[in-house]
Amino acid sequence: MSSIFLNKNIIFFHTALFFLTITGLAQAHHLSGKIEVEGGKNLKNLIVYLEPADSSKLKLESKLHKIMQKGRQFNPDLLVVSPGDKVQFLNDEDREIDHNIYSLSRLKNFDLGLGERGSVLEVTVDKNGSGNFYCSVHKLMEGRMISLNTRYFTVLEKPGNFVLPNIPSGDWVVKVFVFHRRYKSYSQMWCMGT
Repeated sequence: MSSIFLNKNIIFFHTALFFLTITGLAQAHHLSGKIEVEGGKNLKNLIVYLEPADSSKLKLESKLHKIMQKGRQFNPDLLVVSPGDKVQFLNDEDREIDHNIYSLSRLKNFDLGLGERGSVLEVTVDKNGSGNFYCSVHKLMEGRMISLNTRYFTVLEKPGNFVLPNIPSGDWVVKVFVFHRRYKSYSQMWCMGT
């Protein structure tokens, strides 16, 4: 068994507060494991992902993602993308409701302007990182985006079991991302059989 530890502070403590246990590897190169949080803390939106150990072998084609705006909410309100991907915001409100999508994050600083019902506004993600996006018209409309150098990921709504299917052979780094300022992740190398 292997573990990735997420410590609560930047200072290195010996007590692990959050860890990933890799429980097995099937013939079809599926990686499964379990996320547990010591003390039962119920962290949300944990992202378990793999990145190639040699980033020079990374070749991701850009992908189009769509976020609907309906009922004054983003759907999905959490989006995992990669650098070069495009994100479309579709105003799919039932009534004449306008939205102004913007972000002041380090991931991507943008203001798409006012989008009326039926409009489609688009932004391209340039780099890795994470950040929030909002609607300036509706204070409670908020979404999150994380950009990773991979298409191999899963999002857990809470700690628990996960499976990453159809992983190609090679050396990978297993990582966990959590939207919580007090937790930091550590990565671990993992080799998928050739």
